Formats: sequence, structure tokens, C-alpha cells
Amino acid sequence: IKVKENRNIDEGPRKDEKVTVEVPTSYTFNVEFHSGTLIQGFISFDVINHQRNHMELYGTKGSLIVPDPNMFGGPVTISKEIGSEWVDHSADAMHLGKVNIINHSGRTNEAPQQSNYRGAGLADLIYAIENNTEHRCNGNLALHVLDLIESTLKAAELGQEITLQTTCNKPAPFTEDQISHIMK
Repeated sequence: IKVKENRNIDEGPRKDEKVTVEVPTSYTFNVEFHSGTLIQGFISFDVINHQRNHMELYGTKGSLIVPDPNMFGGPVTISKEIGSEWVDHSADAMHLGKVNIINHSGRTNEAPQQSNYRGAGLADLIYAIENNTEHRCNGNLALHVLDLIESTLKAAELGQEITLQTTCNKPAPFTEDQISHIMK
């Protein structure tokens, strides 16, 4: 849905400039994976402020809260039984979990200390080229992500289920040894 026809830019050099909204600004969606796992999502640019976590996942074997997916590090919080306590699992001891920036944005849902290692993807690409191996963020993954985004938009527009045209292999997670090697 598109909540407003016009809106003001909130930040940056064009702050307070009025722009015409040409695309939907809020979506709800369901994604079913080949494994049968179902994810329901809600994405919106129309929320003024909130104190919710960036992402919460609920399953039959528990619930988990993950930190801001735009950053690295932060605790993964898990609850495995109805009414049980939430348990934090820290990433501070991991190479990509070490705090390296202090956030002063003032946004209530952003951690004041964060980890930002966006160079890890570039380092992985360089390592893959030098060692003639496939890097994790390869063209197949990028195409699949674009297919997912486009299919989600098309399904919302048509009001019907869309089957993706692509698949891709899940990239192997970095090991701590790999990270220490490529992030030198």
C-alpha cells in the first residue's frame, strides 16, 4: 500500500523537500522456502518511530530476536519454550562481532555500540579471485535475491502467489579462521 501521496525527506541534503510518492511504501508478505519453512514479513517506510527489534523470527521450536541486519554483531536472543526467559548469545568474541563504531543516531531501536564490517564481502571477493574459488555473494545469489524482491512486488500487485524462477545454493558461513585470514 501507499500511505501518502507526498512526503517530506527526513534526512540528508534534501531534508524537508516534498516529493511525490510513486511506489508502495508498506508490504506484508509470505515466503515459503523449499524446505517448507514459512516466513511472514512486514516492511514499511511509514513508521515514524518504534522500539521494536529489527527482526524477530518465530518457529515451532522457539523464537529468536536478531540484531540490526544492516550491521554486524550484537546479541542473538533466543527463547525455546512458551513463557521461558530470553537468553542472549553474544557475538562479541567473534571477529565480525567486535564493536568498532559508536552510534549517535538517537533512534530508539539502534544499539549505541555496533559492529560494521562491510569490507568482509569485498575481502571475500578478492580472496576468491586470488584463489580461483567462488565468492559468497556471487551472481547466482544476487539474481535470486532480485527474483525474490521482484516476485514479492508482483505478487502484491496481482494479489496472487508467485513462484520464483531462480534458485541458488546457500553460501557457506564464514569460519572464524577464514575471517581472520581475509580481514588482515
